[in-house]
Amino acid sequence: MADLMDIAPSTAREVVKADGIRFVVRGLSTPEMAAILARFPDLVGLVAGGNFNVAKLFASISKAIGPIIAAGFGQLGKEESEQRASELSAEIQMDLVLAIWGLTFPKGLDSFVSKLTALLTGMVPGVGGGAKPIKLRLKASRSPSPNSSDSVSRQIM
Repeated sequence: MADLMDIAPSTAREVVKADGIRFVVRGLSTPEMAAILARFPDLVGLVAGGNFNVAKLFASISKAIGPIIAAGFGQLGKEESEQRASELSAEIQMDLVLAIWGLTFPKGLDSFVSKLTALLTGMVPGVGGGAKPIKLRLKASRSPSPNSSDSVSRQIM
């Protein structure tokens, strides 16, 4: 039986060779992806789909490329690492981002997004005999005990 340490995605690495240098990158964790999407909200629309615009894609990615690459090296949020990553040549950046992307989404982005959508909409296949919506209670429940007042409550001290 496998345990968490056997399946931890942080163990997956890929070597990217560029200009005679070996770069070892890893995939991004969910908290790292969330931090990048929070810093660069334009990327959310690109990941979610919708209108595909190459100019908008390039503008959004160019701002986030340094942090994405730095995160692939475990250096997200470290200003110097993010700056250096953003100064690499475009070809090296693309090689690194493609490796990071492949490690982050080994089954592809479509698979990840469809699972996330199923989770968020409550339509999780295979749970309870099929897809069922999650029901939320929106009405506040009444307190089981009555409110106490000074005239009704006895003093204990």
